[in-house]
Order: sequence, then structure tokens, then C-alpha cells
Amino acid sequence: MKYKSYISDLHVNLHPDQMEKLDQWYQHMRKVADFFTIAYYPYHMVSVNSDFETEEEIDPTLMQKQWENIINYLKIRGRKDKFISFLGYEWQGTGEDGDHNIYFKENHGEILLMPRYHDLVAAFKDQDVIAIPHHLGYSVGNRGKNWTTNDDEFSPIVEIYSHHGSSESDQTNLPMARHHHMGPRVDGGTVKEGIKQAYHFGIIASGDNHEVPALVKHGRAGVWAENYTKDALWSAIKNRRTFGFTDSIIKIWMEAADQPMGSIIESDNPTETITAKVTSNSKIERFELYKDGCISAIGLAPQPTDTNNKEITFKFKVECGWGPDVKFFPDLAEKDWIGQITTSGTFLSVEPAYNSFQNDYKLINEHTVNFTATSHQSVKKDNWMRDNSLKNEGFIFEVTAPINSEISITINNKKSKLTVKELLAKSHLSVYEDEAKLLLQERANLTEYYRSDSWYHNAYKVKFHRAATKNEYMINQTFTIPVTEHETNYFVKVVQADGQTGWSSPVWIVEKK
Repeated sequence: MKYKSYISDLHVNLHPDQMEKLDQWYQHMRKVADFFTIAYYPYHMVSVNSDFETEEEIDPTLMQKQWENIINYLKIRGRKDKFISFLGYEWQGTGEDGDHNIYFKENHGEILLMPRYHDLVAAFKDQDVIAIPHHLGYSVGNRGKNWTTNDDEFSPIVEIYSHHGSSESDQTNLPMARHHHMGPRVDGGTVKEGIKQAYHFGIIASGDNHEVPALVKHGRAGVWAENYTKDALWSAIKNRRTFGFTDSIIKIWMEAADQPMGSIIESDNPTETITAKVTSNSKIERFELYKDGCISAIGLAPQPTDTNNKEITFKFKVECGWGPDVKFFPDLAEKDWIGQITTSGTFLSVEPAYNSFQNDYKLINEHTVNFTATSHQSVKKDNWMRDNSLKNEGFIFEVTAPINSEISITINNKKSKLTVKELLAKSHLSVYEDEAKLLLQERANLTEYYRSDSWYHNAYKVKFHRAATKNEYMINQTFTIPVTEHETNYFVKVVQADGQTGWSSPVWIVEKK
């Protein structure tokens, strides 16, 4: 293939009170992403009176000073590292056009906080600058996307999913309920609405959590570039060769008439074939083809082939976390994990599924992986912007091993052995119940109870997710579509058995005149 995929988070907001975290975020992205982006957030909360706060732009002098500090930091890192970065800032204006992240191809530029989107289009005309709309599904006029003012060239891609939820359409199984004060989601500004209005844009997902860059459960973006250069990555974004996914990596390539997603295709054939090639992190359940924003066809993933082969390639996830109720045990909000996994087969890859910073792994040899992680629970009250929910940590292992061989797992001195066949059959759980019983005895003088709630509900746990064979997580799907005189938008949505979802960017197909 001409293109290679690169994964990142294209919505990393750094607030004025978070400047000291810039290096931590950059170093974390070096570990979990293929390139770095930063969208400086030049807004803060101000008190209107003793009982109410609202958001406004920060002091221009402070904003300029911090902006220059970010530019200088990226300049220094650019000289030291072979790690590409893109500079940007968040723009909200009057809220009438929706929120957008403004990115510069080069790591310099001017923050313009103009009131309306069309002002930005004019100000940045003929410059290498783009604006990516996000949380599109909120009310138009109230920071949801206003498609009547959109410009294809200035906004070549849109953020379909983030910490906020899904902006695909108002009717979708993925909610948009995290920021209830901005909601509810409503028709008018959604991705589907932009498609109906015949705009041309690619699709990504990205975090927007203002806390941990590339946090797995809030979505990330993929771009298909010719090589790892700033020119190639920027060209991929401008030409809409992008995809997005909600959780761990779902890599989607889609093409039609031998042209990549993002293409506007004129065809003199009565029909064309859309091909989607997907490598996911677990079992794929189905492919959904959308025509002008509405579901047009469903392709069910094929059933797995015979797993009685002597050797098999598969993926499985190990997830560490849960633990004591922090309402009663606030001092136990964090848990450190030390693990080792061995196989008589071969580790092919390890995909981190990180939701915070303190995690790492090392491939000791082809048979052994060591890892460390720290899971978190929040003892804070819910924050209107940042994510205070449970943060488990995990790793997805890709292995080739004999079907009847054992995977040996030692985590915090607790040993487990599961055969490959057992991992393929179902999920498994390791419960650190003895620790919980000791905790309840020491803290609450509780040694007996008529059911297991007291210790099970307060126990740390490790889940071994059901494994998926290679022909369950790596699948090609084709659809035959008619070519008509009217330009038609098609994109593919991929849904895993566990509900994780990915989107390709569209193609647009029309009869050649």
C-alpha cells in the first residue's frame, strides 16, 4: 500500500493553569502516539458573583506569554527529537458557529480570537491553517456546529467522537451525555447534518478531556500518510485520509474505484466497489455502510475458522483496576500493578490501553512481557470539564502460540495460567479477595457477612478479556454501490463485539459527465 497509518490525539487542550504539564504531556504522547498536537485553551472561569462562575477569554498579555512559551518549547523539542508536532489553539468565538481547534502546519502562528468563523476563514486565507470542529452535536448557536457557515477548505476534517460522546447523529447508540450542562445532543449540527448539506470532510475521533492526552477511552485519530514527515501528515489531513475510533485502535482503510477515502470520484461505470480493510483490537461484529449519512447496508463479520489448528494467532486484553469504594477508603484511590506474561509461543505486538500516565511495558524477549501500571479512582466531586471516572489500565497482547499451550500470568504476585483455548472460549476474572477481606477486617472489624458483597465490591480485580483470532480482528469487507448523476457520500462504520466503534472518512461518488 502507498500509505501508512499514524495514530494520535488531535484534541489535547492545555489550560492556562496547566502550563507546567506541557512537558509531561509531550513525553506521554511520545510513548503512546505517533505525533504530538497541542491546542492551547485561552479561556478560564471567572466569578460573576459569589454564587456563579462563567467562562471567558484570558488576559491577552498572559495569553501571548504562554503562547510564546509553547512555541519555544516545541522549537527546542523539534531540534532534539525526531517526533513531529503540530501547534494549535481552541477557538469558540460567540458560540454561534461551534467550537473549533485551529492548527498551524508549522509551529508558529498568531492566536486570533475573532467572534465568528467566517472572520477566521478570511484572516487565515491562503495560509497552512485548518479548523477542526468538535462536539458538533450540541445545539446550533450554542457551541454546536453551524454548517451554514462551514468552509470545506478551512475545515477538512471533523471530530465525530470525543470525551463528550458521539456527534454522528442525534439517533445513535453512542451517547453524548458527559457534559450535561452543554447538552442535550440535537439534530442540526451533527456529522450527519453536514453530510446532508453536501459538505466534504474527513472523520476523526479525539480526546477533548483536558487532562490526559491520548486517553484510550475518549477516542483517537488515525491518518494515512505517505511517510512520516510533517508535509505528508498535513497532506493526509487536508485530503481527508483519516479515520477515528472510540477506544483501543481500530485501523480502517477504505477505498472505492482504486481511490482512497476522502476522494471525490467521477466514474463512468454503472457500479463501483467499496472495500474496507480493518485491523481491530478485538472481535469485529459488523460493518455498516452509510449512504448520505443513513445506514445502507450491513456486512456481518464471518465466523471464525476452525481453532483446532496446532498454532494460532490471536489478541487478548489484560485490564487491571476496580478496587475499594473510595467513599469509605479515600486513601486507596490508586493501585500499583506489576505484571509478567509468558508464552511458549511468540509475542507479535503489545498495544497499550492507557488512561493515565504511570504505565509502561517491556518486551523482554519473544516469550515474555513485563509491565507496570497504576489504576485510579476519583475522590473528587465530578468536574464539569475533566474526567474523574474510574481509570483502569490495560494492555492488548498479540500472540502466536499452540492452541493447547498455556499463557502464564503473574500480577502483584498472584499467578494465573490459562490455555489459549480457554482464552478464546470466554473472558476470565482474577479477584484479589484476600486483600479485600484483610482490609475489611482491619478497617471495619468485619470478618463475616452473609454474602460476598463487602469484600468482592472492595476487591481489586484483573480481567482477562476473551481472546479474538486473527480472522476475527483482521477482516476485509466489500460493498457494491450504484453510480448515479447525483454525488453520493459513503463511509464505513466498524463495530466490535464489545461495542467499540470506528469510522472511516467518506468517499463521494458521482457519474462522470
